[in-house]
Amino acid sequence: MLRPTAPWLLLCAFPLPGQGPGMRERTELVAQFDQDGNRRLDTDEREAARAWMAENRPQRNRGPGGPGGPGGFGPPGSGPEGEGDPANAEPKVGRKVTPADVQTHLDKPFYDPDVVRTIFLDVPGTDWFDELVAFYRTDVELPVTMTVDGTTYTDVGMRFRGNSSFGGARGKKKSINLTLDFVHQDQHLGGYRTLNLLNAHSDASFLREALHARIVRQYLPAMQANLVRVVINGEDHGIYANVQQFNKDFLDEEFGTGKGARFRVPADFSGNGALVWLGDDVAAYKRAYQLKSKDDPKAWERLADLCRVLAESADAELPQVLPQYLDIDHALWFLACDNALIDGDGYYSRGSDYVLWLDPEDRFHVLPMDSNEVLGAEMGGPGMRGPGGRGPGGAPPDGQRPRAGAFDGAPVPRGGPPDGPGFGPGAPGGPGAGPGGRRGGPGGSNPTQAPLAQLDRQDRPLVNRLLAVPQWRARYLAFVRTLATTGLDWKTHQPQVARWVAAIDDIVANDVHALYGHAQFRTQTADEPTGRTLRAMLAQRQKVLLGDPAMQSAAPVFATAEATESPTETTVALTFTARTSGATRLLAHVADGKLAAWTTLVMHDDGKNGDAKAGDGEFTAATNPLLRSHRIRWWIEAIAEDGTVSCSPPAAGSRPNVRAADRSDKKK
Repeated sequence: MLRPTAPWLLLCAFPLPGQGPGMRERTELVAQFDQDGNRRLDTDEREAARAWMAENRPQRNRGPGGPGGPGGFGPPGSGPEGEGDPANAEPKVGRKVTPADVQTHLDKPFYDPDVVRTIFLDVPGTDWFDELVAFYRTDVELPVTMTVDGTTYTDVGMRFRGNSSFGGARGKKKSINLTLDFVHQDQHLGGYRTLNLLNAHSDASFLREALHARIVRQYLPAMQANLVRVVINGEDHGIYANVQQFNKDFLDEEFGTGKGARFRVPADFSGNGALVWLGDDVAAYKRAYQLKSKDDPKAWERLADLCRVLAESADAELPQVLPQYLDIDHALWFLACDNALIDGDGYYSRGSDYVLWLDPEDRFHVLPMDSNEVLGAEMGGPGMRGPGGRGPGGAPPDGQRPRAGAFDGAPVPRGGPPDGPGFGPGAPGGPGAGPGGRRGGPGGSNPTQAPLAQLDRQDRPLVNRLLAVPQWRARYLAFVRTLATTGLDWKTHQPQVARWVAAIDDIVANDVHALYGHAQFRTQTADEPTGRTLRAMLAQRQKVLLGDPAMQSAAPVFATAEATESPTETTVALTFTARTSGATRLLAHVADGKLAAWTTLVMHDDGKNGDAKAGDGEFTAATNPLLRSHRIRWWIEAIAEDGTVSCSPPAAGSRPNVRAADRSDKKK
């Protein structure tokens, strides 16, 4: 039986009425207290709203032991720094920093990985921290002045954000959301209107969000991330992960349109947000998903339809039916990245903390979000108590070993072997089991997780249903192989990690608000192949994935893969040509438009029905004329006799080859 002080249990034990575990609606205050109708709360209006909140905040959001609960969990607030530590009872004050003390980077993109900008925030009031805590999980933002690279931005909206990164972080280092167009609609920073500054909760290295973006964005549309320094009212608050907002700007960058419905699946320990079928009533989905764009009944209905198709379609029907609802390659890459990087609070772990985009063609795209707990992060976060929780500074409490599943130099399976009866946070019949004997689970990293783990879990339908289709499973394994051989290669990332460490080492060493100590930062970022370093985790996952029986078949190897054009004034036909070794069948996939569905062409070797032994080994296929005004996408799939797959480019349809349109095509 789980002890009642388990940190993850505190998060989900006190939901608001009508909500699933881990889900908490924000309290809407602006409409109630906005007396002058400017759609925000000024000083007097915030004072009235704050007084109201003090009397009316739902007490069930607080864990046992008063505000914050054990270990600092539970809004509102988590107590002052040094609470419970007599030797450190006085609030800590960071060193003073001015704009003259820092370097500017006016010529660099905002998410340049080699740039560590300093964001200065001038927050009004002497009790600004308490005010931000009071308005946590509300629609109230504080207007602040922000200075970056010598440029001042006025009336920027500021609020605290996050789940465990708020409740589990003692002191003033909370995750921050900044809205540049809070008052001034045209105000932006480097083209971005919203900034997410994350406090690296559960990540003593500070680098996991940035490293995750560096790896995953090669293969899958995902939010950009780098590092920034935050200074509030002249006081250094240290390094934060700067992660791109999932909004119209992101969609326009990645897909060429900001249209469509944006869903977020927040932390939800029930697992109901894993695209499981909850029935026809959309009210059930509204308890597990958050629609971040304009409310649209049709978007909710389409979400329910996707879940129904995943639940009810026969395996043989899925290849024809599911692509009408879901971008398959995005979903397969999403699973491959979540598995390979062992996201401690992702889809495999607890079926939440990801995003969905319903594009204008009514297809969903599954994309990662919230990646601070990848690669064996400090599970439970700093100061957490309970089973496997960590004490102040991230040290195991009372001399205990780190929680099972956290990497400490040797693989420690959580509850049994990777595919054994006790595997994973949703092991059947375990404590907290939900319908069908399963549970969403508290999250956690399992460094020995197999590429084909959780195939039998019906409450993880993306795994259970997509990987039941032979051609999709083969493609997924090709993606895992690409990740294991190139994406997780330490030699590729070591120079960038070294640059990050050099850039922030002094800041981390002098950050009195840091959730972890400087020694832990240096330990995890060290260029060492053993212990709890990032290098060791990458090597561990490479070894596990490439050594798995499912990965032992020889994959085809591309020698060439190209397309030539036959244009007319308004159209263009493409002829695909490829040479491989080890493939007996080749397919060319082409889409006539930036969001159009894929069409598959069988490639032939000199017209000999695709038999590699019949001709000269050069496979070709040609399209019908396509519109030159469209953004034409294509990729080639090589299939060995035993079904093993390779793709060119390796990201396949997730990041395909693109023939740019001759002119813009607004309709597509």
